[in-house]
Amino acid sequence: MNPTSEDLKNIFYCGYPQGTSWDVVDEIAVAIYKGSLLYKKIVIAPTTLYHQTQDRIAIIEGLGPQEKGHMALKELAKDWLKEYAQTEILMESHFDGLHPDVRTRDGRFIIECGTTDPACVQIFLNDENVEWIGNLAYPFYGENNLALHTFSRGPGYATWQAEKVDASRQVFLRFHRKTPS
Repeated sequence: MNPTSEDLKNIFYCGYPQGTSWDVVDEIAVAIYKGSLLYKKIVIAPTTLYHQTQDRIAIIEGLGPQEKGHMALKELAKDWLKEYAQTEILMESHFDGLHPDVRTRDGRFIIECGTTDPACVQIFLNDENVEWIGNLAYPFYGENNLALHTFSRGPGYATWQAEKVDASRQVFLRFHRKTPS
């Protein structure tokens, strides 16, 4: 089942609508519907493990303000990805101009945790080495499992990106023609 824009808002913004980049969220929803992006939901841990991990957090580290819930998500994402990819995992390390929460050293798999700017999906997928980017959202009250929401390139991804560049180019050309020399 394809996620709706509302579902994607809940994934990237953990249910908080303030500051939602609806244009990006809607664009991702349409891209999934058209097959330009592929979406997959993977259960990675029970929420009880999330709460236990959160209770064990003693050191809070990372870029910008962090809290125990975010640290617990990163820890669970790191453990899951290490098992999934069978390779070295880096946390908060520079990659494609950003600092993803968790990633494989080679950058094939990237996980952002908690509230995340949805624009990072396209930023990372435009790197041909990235196979998928995922978001591990905070659990909603009553949820029994943590779900990783992954996004990968679909068969129409290159065409979708080319259309976006062309649309931007057309706006620029219209603006440029109206500007006096």
